[in-house]
Amino acid sequence: MAVPLGHLGPQGPDRHSRTPAALRWDARWHSGAISAADARAAVGRFLDRIRATGRVAVPDRLAQDAQLVVSELITNVVQHAPGLCGLGVEVRPDNGQVEISVWDTSPVPPTRRPPDGRRVGGHGMEIVGAVCQAVTVTALPASGKRVTARLAPPAPCPPDAG
Repeated sequence: MAVPLGHLGPQGPDRHSRTPAALRWDARWHSGAISAADARAAVGRFLDRIRATGRVAVPDRLAQDAQLVVSELITNVVQHAPGLCGLGVEVRPDNGQVEISVWDTSPVPPTRRPPDGRRVGGHGMEIVGAVCQAVTVTALPASGKRVTARLAPPAPCPPDAG
């Protein structure tokens, strides 16, 4: 079960700037105590709460992509990283971007394998890379890593020319 660490509200450098504070949700747990489905559902509830406030428009497609990314990243953690792990989601009110960070105790970075339709499994980072604007992996000082994925809201559809 995920243990909430953060809540909606200003944190960090945004609190003194004119840029609206990001809306954040964080959780941490020991490996094996959460499933990809649990994490996906928690992120879905967080994004639904943001939509309900009316502060930020979170299009359905963006919410679905965020849940897909969380599912893939948490699956990697569950399969490859024993020990303490965490998940953070941040929504920027100024541009609607969603940033997802997953950290764990394994120093081994995830690898994006080349596409292979015959392979069963191993497509997680390929999927994450396809739906995200950017994906970064950062080594953590003690041990472990943080994988951060940034999703941008979908571009508006152009009006019909006909």
